[in-house]
Amino acid sequence: MRVIAGSAGGTRLYGAKGHHVRPVLDRVKESLFELIGDHLEGAEVLDLFAGVGNLGIEALSRGASHAEFIEQHRPTARAIAANLERAHLSGKAAVHARRLPRGLAAAHGPYSLIFVDPPFRIEKRLMDSLFRLIRGRGLLDPGGVLVYRHSPHSHFEPPGDEWFLSERRDYGDSIISFYELNRKAEGARRT
Repeated sequence: MRVIAGSAGGTRLYGAKGHHVRPVLDRVKESLFELIGDHLEGAEVLDLFAGVGNLGIEALSRGASHAEFIEQHRPTARAIAANLERAHLSGKAAVHARRLPRGLAAAHGPYSLIFVDPPFRIEKRLMDSLFRLIRGRGLLDPGGVLVYRHSPHSHFEPPGDEWFLSERRDYGDSIISFYELNRKAEGARRT
């Protein structure tokens, strides 16, 4: 794995020894970042199920101002910190070794960009809880985007009417779904 573009372009990213991660392929990552390009400059980013930090570090390299990473596996969380150091981006990031969804207590949003890249066999109940907490705690800016990478066999839909699917891309072995907050639901909550 490597950072594709920006200030840290070409930097190799490494994981913890003996711990398997499911990396985002370069072609998928390049396409993803082309789609969210308008949201990157100065963005506050939250990278959940962060793995080696691949998505959050790419966002920082391309102009995001700050990123927080939440990864439950402690050696992998340490690998994220080492990757940030290698990419000269440590001063723009915080890494939390915590289990989700409770680990969201460490998040200090709101964020304009949230990456959610869980294991493909994750429980629907946990994903429901995660989406509810993100919305309930106001972690996503009203104009922000939540990028959810999942299996083509996953039929997960966020709970409630507060989310809408703005874009979906099929890359064969994975799907990238782009969610935004439903503006009608936002207005109804304010009144």
